[in-house]
Amino acid sequence: MRSKTLKILFWLVSGAILAALWGPAQKGDAQQQVHYWFVAGVKDNIPPCVTWFNESQDSIQVVATPIPWNEHEKKVLTAILSGNPPDVVNLVTPVPKWAARKALVALDSIIVADKLDTANFFPALWQEMKYRDDTYALPAYTGAFALFYNKRLMRRAGLDPAQPPGTWEEVKDYARKMTRRENGKLTEMGFIPQYGNIETPLIIAFEQGVRFVDASGSRVDLLDPALIHSLQWEHDFFDIYKVDEVTAFMGGFGYGNQHGFIAEKVALFINDNSFIDQIQKYNPGLDYGVAMIPSLEERPSVSAAGSWWLAIPRGSRHKRGAWEFMKFVVSHPVQLREAMSREETLFPVNRLAAHDPAFLAMHPYMAVFSDQMEQTRSKSITPLVHDIFWREFSLARERSLRGVLPPQQALLAAEKTIQFSLDRALEYDHYVNARMRTEEFFD
Repeated sequence: MRSKTLKILFWLVSGAILAALWGPAQKGDAQQQVHYWFVAGVKDNIPPCVTWFNESQDSIQVVATPIPWNEHEKKVLTAILSGNPPDVVNLVTPVPKWAARKALVALDSIIVADKLDTANFFPALWQEMKYRDDTYALPAYTGAFALFYNKRLMRRAGLDPAQPPGTWEEVKDYARKMTRRENGKLTEMGFIPQYGNIETPLIIAFEQGVRFVDASGSRVDLLDPALIHSLQWEHDFFDIYKVDEVTAFMGGFGYGNQHGFIAEKVALFINDNSFIDQIQKYNPGLDYGVAMIPSLEERPSVSAAGSWWLAIPRGSRHKRGAWEFMKFVVSHPVQLREAMSREETLFPVNRLAAHDPAFLAMHPYMAVFSDQMEQTRSKSITPLVHDIFWREFSLARERSLRGVLPPQQALLAAEKTIQFSLDRALEYDHYVNARMRTEEFFD
């Protein structure tokens, strides 16, 4: 899938470009140490961008430290409160949760001073970096979603594999034609709305312009008729299936070659760009395609995404060095080089990198993901109570899907719980803002 020759040539050229861009401007006698904490997964390898930055100049040395996911929030906040924070962090939990605690340095003044072109970031991701109209972080990595479809299963069902479903009604029609049973039990399904890590009703709601909260971000609105319609679509999808039998069918799925789509048990599936690597690893002969996410009639396709981000914690002793590293990481050459060097590709947040011919040449379908990212909404809907929102929204979906409550009543129950939590979070936010000032970059 990836040409080794192309990658080697690209690394040599990009390395020279980075050295030329950053090296001469960053030379100095005294080397400054910038401490960088990043959330680690199973592997805690030092990110390649750290090595490249340290090699590109000799005035700033970035020292990278992995921190475990299950302790990252506690460790970072404790370090800030103790007066000994890292200089830069790479996190994924919503930026406003940190900004509301006055835990991050506001970046607007340095963005203006350095003339950072924020239009180079995908708009949905850039909006996630803000709280109360101030900017506290830079997006660093994301995942781009699209529709994967099995061409072989489409042909077998008499469908044209050159024409993947473009609307949600076509998804329902294709799904029925590709569903198979043996002895009354499901053996293959065309599509499963609740299979995957992107919520089908959320996408349908986004396509209808649902905002979930008012313009001030203080009042939750889950009774928008368009959102009720989105849950109703999912409920109605199961008019020829039983929810319990689909749940039992999904219970036979696993990871790797047991994944529903990779094992050819599910024909239509929405996932992110890194799923291409999983297919290549576990079923390289799979006959599949990638297309834009289906939409409602006469409405544009919309996806959802979020970002890993970089920020400077309150009390950082080396804000300028941290900022130089942050700019380096999100630049076009570095975003492109890092995306092309990863075993499982995290998608660039830099639009120039995402649309760069070298990146698009990595795989025939990469252009689909890049185009889809231009039509994306953030999943950070109520960032101050992010976890509670998704817990309650998922519960409302489940109640609606199983017929425990009609969609409107299920959403009303969720709205009340989310609003109660959001009110308390905003109360605390006002308390903090009345007693603490935001640390500015040039303080």
